Amino acid sequence: MRVLLLLGAIGIYYFFFSDYSGCDKYASTYSCDHVENKATYDVYYWRNVYQGNPKDERFIGSTVGIRSCRDLARSHSVAINDEWTERSYICMLKRDGRGMEKHRYIF
Repeated sequence: MRVLLLLGAIGIYYFFFSDYSGCDKYASTYSCDHVENKATYDVYYWRNVYQGNPKDERFIGSTVGIRSCRDLARSHSVAINDEWTERSYICMLKRDGRGMEKHRYIF
């Protein structure tokens, strides 16, 4: 009986409180807190995004937190004098050195 209770408690923690509890807002397998505040992101920016040229995609840096990712992309847009759109960037959530999920900041 104790083993079942322990397994149940671990399951509840894992699915509701861990970094893997999921986040519907970002369609993520990670918790919203992890996506928004703890995750490391590689930030990619597309200059002239509406032209659709894949050669315009550039890695511009890494940051922690989804809002910081957007802020870095927006600052880059200003620095290179490019027209900003919410499609101009993507945040690649990294875990153990691997790209796991792509996100954009949702207001």
